[in-house]
Amino acid sequence: MSKRRASVVFDHFYIPDNGEEVCKARCKYCPLEMSFNRKATSNLLNHMKRKHASIPLDPVSSITTHWAPMPTKSMLAPKKWHSTDASQVQADRALVNLIAGEQLHVSIVESPFFLSFMQEVQPAYNVPSRHHFVNSLVCQQYNLLHGQLEALVKAAQSICLTVDVWSGEQGCTYMAAKGHLIVDYTLKSVLFSCKRVRGFQTAEDILSYCETILAIYKTPSKIAIVVSDNTAPCNTSLPGFVQHGESPLASAAEPEVKMEGQGAPAPTGESTSSSSTTQYVSQYEPSFAHALQLVVRDGLLAIPKATADVLAKVSAMAYRTRDAMPGSATDRLEDQLKGQATGCAPWNRQLKLVKSILGDQDDQLGPSTHTNPSLTALERAILEDFLHIMRPFEEITDRIQGERVVPASLVIPSIWGIRKHLSSQSEHNHKMVVGLTISTDKWLQQYEAKSSYLRATILDPRLKLRWTEGDHSSRLKDDLLSMTGASAGDTREPASASEALCPPRKKCLFPFFEDEPQHSAPSPHVEEVETYLQEPCIPYHQDPLVFWRGNLQRFPRLSSLALQYLCIPASPVPTLHPDSTGLPDGDFESLTFIKLNNSLLQ
Repeated sequence: MSKRRASVVFDHFYIPDNGEEVCKARCKYCPLEMSFNRKATSNLLNHMKRKHASIPLDPVSSITTHWAPMPTKSMLAPKKWHSTDASQVQADRALVNLIAGEQLHVSIVESPFFLSFMQEVQPAYNVPSRHHFVNSLVCQQYNLLHGQLEALVKAAQSICLTVDVWSGEQGCTYMAAKGHLIVDYTLKSVLFSCKRVRGFQTAEDILSYCETILAIYKTPSKIAIVVSDNTAPCNTSLPGFVQHGESPLASAAEPEVKMEGQGAPAPTGESTSSSSTTQYVSQYEPSFAHALQLVVRDGLLAIPKATADVLAKVSAMAYRTRDAMPGSATDRLEDQLKGQATGCAPWNRQLKLVKSILGDQDDQLGPSTHTNPSLTALERAILEDFLHIMRPFEEITDRIQGERVVPASLVIPSIWGIRKHLSSQSEHNHKMVVGLTISTDKWLQQYEAKSSYLRATILDPRLKLRWTEGDHSSRLKDDLLSMTGASAGDTREPASASEALCPPRKKCLFPFFEDEPQHSAPSPHVEEVETYLQEPCIPYHQDPLVFWRGNLQRFPRLSSLALQYLCIPASPVPTLHPDSTGLPDGDFESLTFIKLNNSLLQ
């Protein structure tokens, strides 16, 4: 190929190498093709100035350059896929998932830059119009997922419903309802609905919202437990990490909506509707995850000034390290936590940053300087003591927010573990330990008497009754015997544990034979419970649902109960706190539904 001096505008077009003086050139930034004379490029320049003014026309090089030849046959427009082609259908679905997953505005499908990008990536793809995208592709994906969700709900034995209401920007309020269920011994969380509303929402509004959702999916009879936040949101930060002079700790406000009775949102008036939530919800549970955040908030309020000063110093070090060393562990950790912002409390993210800085100081920051001071021995001791106190709260928060875990069985053992941890002495943060201990009694004590969490713990084969003893253990065993007796279809009143374990004596003709041992087989449900509790616990790293799948034939009654109680989440809607106010309400609801239920198609 010969070399020649080329106009800078040629760098922005595909030029055929056919030797003709007059030919057609195709723009690299849009699908337009235009005729031009190789000796006069004014029409090409005018196109760039009119359509792509933001793209500079600086020369790539001041010396001669090679042309980028384009075969003449490539000038022919590629054949577009038909709407029924498998490739087009797959690409349409991927485009819907992209826009839903990133909460992009649907107008992107008509953006010249997006069209140009798709022309480069796959010229055969027929990019849909905005109208077709919203009214056809999104609706198809929504309906497909809706059908999958209906089938999943139908297959579930029972469902735990979680309800969340929170405020966003521009005065918007969001209401979301998720279902947590176990199907084929696999824990699944699905989004029933996420709705954007405006104005104050009363308890009656939320009740009506829940009833509408449950009527759509025909689930009233399967709802066993409702979980909701028991107070207003609590976004607690570590002292010294709050910017712009904000208060480091926000006090919890009174809840706008209260739940009472046997599981229903408190109605504002009498209701005669047979579909009232109070008639089909068996139990209401407050959010354990939120209560745990309140404990941390109260504990941080009692933090000593010396510890707060050290945290403020570490916070400043974190920002200096990030600016001076973009590739540091601090920078990488912040990038990693960005995707977890909705599911991870501020103090928890900041705690991980503190530990990262503590490690970075030893490995990377080097000696202390005026602009980069290091921690003194006392400051390190204070900080390490603080991290030790916060360790169980961090671990529990991380664990109950994990994917595909059964957090309900971890609630009560976690509380017991916190109490034991706080019983040890602290040299530098004694007031904080006292504050956490008092707050634990205030916010978490209620869960130790909740039957749903007690039953979930016993039905976890990793725990069973090894975390308790004495009379408490006996009462829990009696409760399990009572439930399995009822599930066995016995119409009589369930017997107490002492009655169930002691076989009835036969009448004897002679009094002196009364002490002779009698041989009577125990009831099947009693034998099932006894066998389950006497066997060793499985290792903690194993999945309890896998255990119940493999032991369905041995423990049919207990397995059924496990499906009901092990699906209880620790917090309502932990993965959903968007604020996509740029989307219209209808688009927001549909795309959010697709985003959080897309796994049903995998």
